[in-house]
Amino acid sequence: SLYCLSETGVIRGRKKGAIHMGRIFDMNNKFFSFMSKVADLCILNIICVVCCIPVITAGASITAMYYVTLKMVRGEDPYIWQNFWKSFRQNFKQGTLIWVFSILVFIFLGMDFYIINSQNTTLFAVIRILLWCVCLVALSVFLYVFPIISHFVCSTTQALKNAVFMTFGHLPYTLVMLVITGLILYLCACSVKTFALVVVISGICGFSVVAFIYSILFDRIFKKYEPESPDNIE
Repeated sequence: SLYCLSETGVIRGRKKGAIHMGRIFDMNNKFFSFMSKVADLCILNIICVVCCIPVITAGASITAMYYVTLKMVRGEDPYIWQNFWKSFRQNFKQGTLIWVFSILVFIFLGMDFYIINSQNTTLFAVIRILLWCVCLVALSVFLYVFPIISHFVCSTTQALKNAVFMTFGHLPYTLVMLVITGLILYLCACSVKTFALVVVISGICGFSVVAFIYSILFDRIFKKYEPESPDNIE
C-alpha cells in the first residue's frame, strides 16, 4: 500500500513538473510576451532613428513610429517594418510639413527668449513667464499632432486644430506627457553623464518606449473620437 501511494505520488509529481516546465517555455506566457514586445520596440527604435538621420524626414518617421506603437497598444501585434514603411510613405508629405513648421515655431520662440533674457525689467520678467506658457502649449500640440496624423485621415490644418483641442480637452493626459518630457529634458541638462545615458538609451529603445507609453494615453483619447464604423481611420 505504501509503495503504491509513493509510486502514484512520483507519477503525479512528474506530470505537474511537466506542466510547469511547459508553462515556462510556452511562447505565449507573460515573460516571453514581454520580451517579444521589448525586442519589437528596440527594432522600431532603430528604424525610427535611422529614418530621422536626414533630419527633414524626422516628422514622417515619428508619425510612422506612432502608427506602429498605437497598433501595439491595441494588441494588433503589427509587422514592425511593413507598418512603419506604410505609414512613412502615406504620411511623408504631411509629417514633413508639420515637422518643418514645428522647427520654425521653436526657432522663433528661441529667438524671443534670447531677446527677453537680455532685459532685466519687471515687464520682461512677466513676458518671459508668458513665453514659457506659450512654449508648453506649443510642445503639447506637437506631442499630439504626429499621433493624430498617424491615426486619422485629416488635413494638416485640421490636424493642428485637433491637436490644440485635445491639448486642452484632455488636460490630465497632457500634463502627464509634459511631466515625462520635462523629466527627460531635465536629465539631458542635468550633467554630462545623465545626458550621455539618455543618448545611449534613446539609441537603443528610448524613443519607441516613450512613444509606446504615450500611445497608451493616445489610445484612450482617440477612442472618444472614433466612429462606430472606422472607415476614415488608418
